Amino acid sequence: MDDRIDHLKSLLDRLEEARARLEAAPDAATAADVLGELNEVAQEVSAEVERQRRAVADDEGGDDAQLGLL
Repeated sequence: MDDRIDHLKSLLDRLEEARARLEAAPDAATAADVLGELNEVAQEVSAEVERQRRAVADDEGGDDAQLGLL
């Protein structure tokens, strides 16, 4: 479980770094590039959340209602 949490923290760090770069973007082209990166990270976050949801459900035999995800 710690590896999963570490991975999510890493993704959060990437989001924060990209957000800071977006705020400092000198032009629209740079901002568009950063937005593309933010989209990629968001997709990774979504995939990781789904993996963790499945892992918790498998580990505990739980369902989404138990996880508070509904």
